[in-house]
Amino acid sequence: MDQSTDRTRSPSTRPGLRAAWLVIMAALAVAGLLAVAPPARAADGDFTGALAASASTVKIGSTFTVTESAINLGSTQVSGITVGIRRLGFTVVSSQPPRTGFCRIAGSATCSFLLLSGHETQTYTLTLSTQTPGTYTIQGWTTQPSTGRGFGASVTVTVTS
Repeated sequence: MDQSTDRTRSPSTRPGLRAAWLVIMAALAVAGLLAVAPPARAADGDFTGALAASASTVKIGSTFTVTESAINLGSTQVSGITVGIRRLGFTVVSSQPPRTGFCRIAGSATCSFLLLSGHETQTYTLTLSTQTPGTYTIQGWTTQPSTGRGFGASVTVTVTS
């Protein structure tokens, strides 16, 4: 009876053949992933960001600037970029928005829906001031919410009396 049962089982249900079949399918899947891996150079659609402050130490009441940049590394346009600066402890004296997008200043200053042309850099600059001495961390980011990709950085500014 055991022999007749064995003959009626399909090859895919035999444990040894099933394991071999799974190994072959996994190898093919990995080979397919390797075939479409991106090159090491920047591809179209790649972007990054940068955060810079004009000073790391300032006196109470004086102003300084903080700039967040969105940088297109490729030759085609990249859309849906958001840049932001978190500047708790500072008052915004003035702002210089990027060429595209919609900006607002609240707890953080953000510009959404930037459209970067090929190899273009757009910047969002805030002129800041404070009346309270201390050491502060200012954070900046450049993201593309639709893909979840992005860049973040921080700078430390010390305010003295």
